[in-house]
Amino acid sequence: MNPRSNDSITDAVALPTAAVVGEYLRAHPDFFNSYPDVLRAIEITHCSGDAISLLERQVAALREDNERQKARFDELVALAKTNEDLIKRIHQLALTLMEAAGPEAIFATLTDTLAREFNADSVRTLIFANPSVIDSSRVPEFIGEDCVEREVFAELIKSSSPQCGQLTDSQKQSLFEAGAHGGSAALLPLCGKSWDGLVVVASDDKARFDANMGTEFLAYLGDIVSLIVDPWVARSTSS
Repeated sequence: MNPRSNDSITDAVALPTAAVVGEYLRAHPDFFNSYPDVLRAIEITHCSGDAISLLERQVAALREDNERQKARFDELVALAKTNEDLIKRIHQLALTLMEAAGPEAIFATLTDTLAREFNADSVRTLIFANPSVIDSSRVPEFIGEDCVEREVFAELIKSSSPQCGQLTDSQKQSLFEAGAHGGSAALLPLCGKSWDGLVVVASDDKARFDANMGTEFLAYLGDIVSLIVDPWVARSTSS
């Protein structure tokens, strides 16, 4: 019987696939500690065409990963600072609203502050209830329970969740004069004891209030406004 050649022996032995080798190395991360000569012998072609050692490639990969992590960290720090600043401004607005003498001052302060902070073209507050004050003409924000505006925003009010995006035609018509502020808006539902309402922060720019914008702080602001307005809402005899 003729002895088999080396090539034949190699062909007869099932060599591991690249995937198997990869899984083995992942399962045995200390492999190259036991076989440092193998580590030194491995070379990887760089995108420039030059061959670099595996160790150099690992160092370069770690450096790239560190840079990505640092960029992500810087992004999170910047976001945290922005959120902290926003919380401070909402807190200051809440204090100012609580110090306002009556509903007229409350709505005037709310309108001026939101227009300035959001760089908006228009701010409207709609309270779907009657005021507890005698002269209701002084507080036009109270528009009563049965009104067209409430029907137009019924689904939004029911959800009690703020919403950003472009206004529908019916929403534009119910809120503004023809041709005014028809771009986008941030809509803040208000919810009090036996009443509800809406704050609309609108812009002529259709991209100003994008539908993908976060609304957590808007919900927080809506809760604050609801609490401050609530004492000025007339209670029905049935409530």
